[in-house]
Amino acid sequence: MSRSFDEVVHVKVGEGGSGEPSAFVWRGRLFVVREVLASWSARLPWWQGVAARALRGEAVEVRGSSALARDLGARAAGPAADEQVWRVVASAGFGVEPGTFELACEPVAAGGGDGGPRWRLVRVVD
Repeated sequence: MSRSFDEVVHVKVGEGGSGEPSAFVWRGRLFVVREVLASWSARLPWWQGVAARALRGEAVEVRGSSALARDLGARAAGPAADEQVWRVVASAGFGVEPGTFELACEPVAAGGGDGGPRWRLVRVVD
């Protein structure tokens, strides 16, 4: 059984350049990644891209523009963007039973934010 989420998490990426998460903070708790089970690319929904949001009349951030997105956490990826998903085993401390989590790393939006990727917790597997 699994539960779906769409919550922003803060992720520490391991050294070595692979982009693998080594730890993350979710709901105020630090989870240390014990094992990476899998990794894959997933296509972001086209209707959440900048162009689609602009057509709906939503304020979007455009390179070189001072317009601010109404929802600062909104996805800014274009219609053909992919996100990297990592399925990991992590625990919140010693003596705590580890769980299986799926973390998604969205691509950096052009001209937006602090320049770093945006991570989300997308699933917890029981």
